[in-house]
Amino acid sequence: MKYGSPVSVIIPVFNVRPYLAQALDSVLAQTYGNLDILIIDDGSTDGSAGICDAYAARDGRVRVVHQPHGGLGAARNAGLARMRGEAVAFLDADDAYLPSFAEIMVSAMVRERADITVCRFGVCRTTGPLLSDGQSVQPEIPPGTYDRIGALRALTDQSLNNSVWNKLYLRELWRDIRFPEGHFYEDVDTFFRVLDCCGRVCVLGEKLYLYRKRPESITTTPSPGNLRDRIRAYEHFIGFIRAHIPGIFTPEHLQKTRQVRLTCMIALYLVSSGREDDGSGASGSRLRRRIIAAKKETGLCHLPFRIKAAYRLITVCPGLLKRIYPMYLRVRQFLLRPAAGKPCMRGAGGNPPA
Repeated sequence: MKYGSPVSVIIPVFNVRPYLAQALDSVLAQTYGNLDILIIDDGSTDGSAGICDAYAARDGRVRVVHQPHGGLGAARNAGLARMRGEAVAFLDADDAYLPSFAEIMVSAMVRERADITVCRFGVCRTTGPLLSDGQSVQPEIPPGTYDRIGALRALTDQSLNNSVWNKLYLRELWRDIRFPEGHFYEDVDTFFRVLDCCGRVCVLGEKLYLYRKRPESITTTPSPGNLRDRIRAYEHFIGFIRAHIPGIFTPEHLQKTRQVRLTCMIALYLVSSGREDDGSGASGSRLRRRIIAAKKETGLCHLPFRIKAAYRLITVCPGLLKRIYPMYLRVRQFLLRPAAGKPCMRGAGGNPPA
């Protein structure tokens, strides 16, 4: 990889018309010019497809693929199959890059001879233009260059996030790896596999990616289906960790990841209790037994108080959850309501091109 080499940017699109123009404008505004921009329209029905075609007509670097709706994994895979760059980055269609994203990421990759470059990202809770003052809400790995083992350990410590979108990858890493299709949380089920193939990971201190946390997104409105997918993804990751003790991981790494899975199982029980039964039905009873067994395996140390409290209710008084959980959701929805603020970039004003 040399500075100036082509970089592919893969943008899956599905019914994101209100946010799409800002995302695409942020790519066209990159100070690094040699971009291969792949927009995968995943069966949009809200007019997003027309916006994609308008951007392709406006800029020769943009290619659009229209395909039946298959989900985020299928859309990203379609992009990987068509990319022309020596490196590849992903952008979710409701997020945005800062203008120097590609230039800084490529420069660092070349300078450090890295296989993956990682940047900081800002989290913005808004339905309007993304905010320049968005802040990360999770621990952050210190800037520097890490080998494969150090990066994998950071992933299990949750100081390196498992999302694919705030990173730049050498093309070769994806030769034999694709996202699972038909499932949510495909990032969780994929990134550790990519990380296992790399030699060097360069982590930057700059915040170059703006991540939109919408009230209706998967992460803010958990459902039984996407929580089951998340549990499945973490079970695969747990199997990977178990197979690499003591070569890469320690028993403590395994315990931490099992506790993440336990948290997902508790969340699934809470969501299901408000939709299916009060926790005393057959499906609720099976999940309750799994949660108790998982707790015996991992314990509750280092988990937040709310998770410990939820576990206590599940084991002692599951019927009470049906009355408590809806109140918790209303409070949570109020706290996560969209914010207003100064937009970080204006470009075309957030409007589709004529």
